[in-house]
Amino acid sequence: MNNALTALWASIVRTIVPIIVGAVVAFFVGRGVTLDPEFETLLGSALTLAFSGLYYIAVRLLETYVTPKLGWLLGLAKSPVAYSKGDHAA
Repeated sequence: MNNALTALWASIVRTIVPIIVGAVVAFFVGRGVTLDPEFETLLGSALTLAFSGLYYIAVRLLETYVTPKLGWLLGLAKSPVAYSKGDHAA
């Protein structure tokens, strides 16, 4: 893969993994909670968004300030080169 495609793939993986984690956490948080079906769907979506964002922010902070090795929590051990060095894929 060329550099632009590698950076694109890395950014996709590092975006999708937090969404999956957020959805799984929201699912388990919502277990056993009986609500109106319409509100339950809305709550599930809101929790997924919130947990996904918090997860991503927490991992990026750990990756930046503790050790880059923690980037694997986003699906890949390091951020795309395009992000790290300010390069733009053309």
